[in-house]
Amino acid sequence: MPTFNADQIIDKTLIAKVNIPIYRYAEDGAPVVYNVNAGSSVGVVYSYLMPSSARSNLYWMFKDQNDKFYYTEHKAGIYDISALQQQGALTSAQLLQQQQQAAAANLPLSDKIFKLIKNIAFIGAGALLINTLINKKF
Repeated sequence: MPTFNADQIIDKTLIAKVNIPIYRYAEDGAPVVYNVNAGSSVGVVYSYLMPSSARSNLYWMFKDQNDKFYYTEHKAGIYDISALQQQGALTSAQLLQQQQQAAAANLPLSDKIFKLIKNIAFIGAGALLINTLINKKF
């Protein structure tokens, strides 16, 4: 199952895969004020709260139509991951790959040339080693 950085979920709509309880407070043991049915929108994520002494899991924060906050507890498998990906959320692996590509694209020309020369030298050394091994066998 893909993992996401919580920052990738902000401004995305979470869709329930199972019935999900809604809370007015992000605390373990808070009373349930509503249940979202499987297949329905939980809401657009406004922010999140990390685990603390009051909560054992991450909680997603949403705003209702009256600008009041409500929360759902994060648990694996209760949200539709494909809906997040359709909205442009990147998995942690995709995000890392994107950052590495951006860093490589921003390398100065001298670093790009050095990297190319280094790769050519490794390939040449490998070819020389293979050639030496082949010549010793025959």
